[in-house]
Amino acid sequence: MNESQSDQFENRIDIVLDQVMSSAQALPTETSLAGILLDAKRADERKYYLPDEDERLREVFANYLRIRSVLLESIEELQPFLAKKTSWGGDIKAFTIGYTAACMLVRSASYLIEVARSMPVIWKKLDEEEVRYGLSRNGLSQVYKSLSSPIRMWRFYEATRFYETNHHDILALKDLGQRESELIDMLEAERPFIQKKKSVFIQRSLKYRLYNFIRSHQSGYRKAMFHLFRFSGSAIAEMRQPFKNGIKGSISEKKVKRVSPAVLSKIKRKLIPGDILVTRHDDALSNLFLPGFWPHAAFFIGNAEQRESLIKQAGLLDGAQLDEFSRIPEPCSVVESKKDGVRYRELEDTLAVDSFLVLRPDLGASELLQVLHKANTHVGKRYDFLFDFTKADRLACTELVYRSFHSVAGLDFKLEEHAGRMCLSAEALIDQAMQSGRFEPVAVYGVDGDGDKICEDSECLELLRNSYKSNWT
Repeated sequence: MNESQSDQFENRIDIVLDQVMSSAQALPTETSLAGILLDAKRADERKYYLPDEDERLREVFANYLRIRSVLLESIEELQPFLAKKTSWGGDIKAFTIGYTAACMLVRSASYLIEVARSMPVIWKKLDEEEVRYGLSRNGLSQVYKSLSSPIRMWRFYEATRFYETNHHDILALKDLGQRESELIDMLEAERPFIQKKKSVFIQRSLKYRLYNFIRSHQSGYRKAMFHLFRFSGSAIAEMRQPFKNGIKGSISEKKVKRVSPAVLSKIKRKLIPGDILVTRHDDALSNLFLPGFWPHAAFFIGNAEQRESLIKQAGLLDGAQLDEFSRIPEPCSVVESKKDGVRYRELEDTLAVDSFLVLRPDLGASELLQVLHKANTHVGKRYDFLFDFTKADRLACTELVYRSFHSVAGLDFKLEEHAGRMCLSAEALIDQAMQSGRFEPVAVYGVDGDGDKICEDSECLELLRNSYKSNWT
């Protein structure tokens, strides 16, 4: 592997590392489930859930399933690096990231099942179908089936053996930097649980002694990684298939998106810095558990020429803004927070979707530059899977938009409480933008089945209003 390939490998693996570490804070814990357990106790006494209790429970479970999907996909995203050998220990690092994600998956599922077993009212409720949250029938039972599978536990046990055998080399990853040190601390925190459950893993692995597809010539590392990929891949397939017929388990087998090159080329000519891009994937695994038609938002900052033109329009010729924007890598024109964090992205990446909406603010050049500057200050932060907008160290997709526009020319999006946290969904953002009279929809695509046609300007209002449960007139 040459130096350039090694750098690309390290960069990609660090992105997956950030996804795993961002996910950790959002997994269910005794503290985070305290309110849910109190609701369940009350529901058990009265023999039914009240609507607000029902919604709190489903929001927590839907978020757990979303985190679960991100961790499963993170493991599978490491697969291209299975056979890579690098001077900086990339193979061990790839295993360690994948194994940490697997430990988190097993521990969180075990805890969730333990809680639901102790309070059957929770299990019964979470096995109900609820289309508003993307929850299928027998959702919790499916998690239990996955957790109790002898095949998957055998795979996990083999990976655990590799971790124990190479423990010294894995701990040495801490010397690579802050990211790696944080990863190892996270993995070591999982160790007591894994040791406690080890006898269970062994019992389940013995039930599957005839499972011998691993070829004898494979290395210990390849065996361990192969087990982890199989551990994640089959679970991904089970999660996708109930929602979309024909979708296969591998994340590498992606459905072709409706936004074609022709559509992308047309909308690219229309966008200007400051536009909000609200998007939808029909089959995105992590979006299955988000309510509403529009689940995601990003922020268009334009290309270098557009940004320079904006600076000239604002009459700012001191070079400070030009210097700030010169650090944005070309051809990136979007700031977006996804599971790998807040990053500059190419428009082709952001609009590799099935539907999109473009909301344009009524702001002058100097005000738009304030918004762009605020968005730039958040680049590099991790994703907030807890959707707690009162904290700024990690940002969800709509929180980036919320913080970028707040207080600029009197704009003020209001946070709403969901599952005990203050946040702003993409559809609530659309509602508030339209109610303010300070934004207008300038393009909508993918909601009317008209092929490559983009509905623009005056055509957008009715189409947008009918695309979701809107609260504006």
